[in-house]
Order: sequence, then C-alpha cells, then structure tokens
Amino acid sequence: MTNNEELKTIMLSIGLDSDLVKAIKPTEPLALQGLDSFDFPAFAAAVEEKYGKQISDRDVLRLKTLNDFAAYINGEL
Repeated sequence: MTNNEELKTIMLSIGLDSDLVKAIKPTEPLALQGLDSFDFPAFAAAVEEKYGKQISDRDVLRLKTLNDFAAYINGEL
C-alpha cells in the first residue's frame, strides 16, 4: 500500500521544490497547490513507473488530490 509520504518522495524525485512538497495538503487539489501543467503529468508518469500501474487518460482526470493518487494506487478508487 502506498501512502502520502511515498507520493511526496516521488514529487521530490521529479524535481519539485521541497518547500512546495512539504506544504502539500493531501485533501486539496494539487493544481491549486502549485503543481502546474508540466508538474502534474510528470508526477502521474512517475507514479505509473514506480508502481507499474498504467493510469488511463480518463482516470487521470479524476485524480486531483494526493489522497486520490494513493487511493487509486491502492485499488480503492
């Protein structure tokens, strides 16, 4: 099972600013917390690579928060 701290580590691995990552609130949309149109797809791709799970275009549109990503990877969404 993945958790928010693991997902934040992935964010750091793709080069996101550590202060930005520390401030991420798991229940709020990532787009409203500083992830831009380049960061979000890079994060989604890194999550796919780390967990070996393909995220469809349709599904990625539903993944707005860190909690959404964790639930998706854990098979809860």
